Amino acid sequence: MATSTLCAVHCAATALLMGTMTALGAGGLGAPWVEGAFLAVSVLVGAISLGHSVRRHRSPTPWSWFAAGLVLLLVVRPMVQPEWLEVVVVGAGAFCVVRAHWQNARLRPT
Repeated sequence: MATSTLCAVHCAATALLMGTMTALGAGGLGAPWVEGAFLAVSVLVGAISLGHSVRRHRSPTPWSWFAAGLVLLLVVRPMVQPEWLEVVVVGAGAFCVVRAHWQNARLRPT
């Protein structure tokens, strides 16, 4: 549960920090390697969180949501044009990842 909470905080903080830092002139945060690093950390934290809990409750549903989110973020997003549609795809991918953690928390044995 702690890593799911960490993931939620990471997602919220990333959105706030990236927007704030870019507005303040820290344009280097928009570099492709920064985005790749954030995605790699997100995948790692999400996989660890889900992996630990799914072994307990044995439901594949959280993994399905997580996989759908990763496909949208890592496969579909780079191919999407125009920019406004990329925002929709990223939002849908983020929703799927959040839904995976929510579903995982609901299935967690008490």
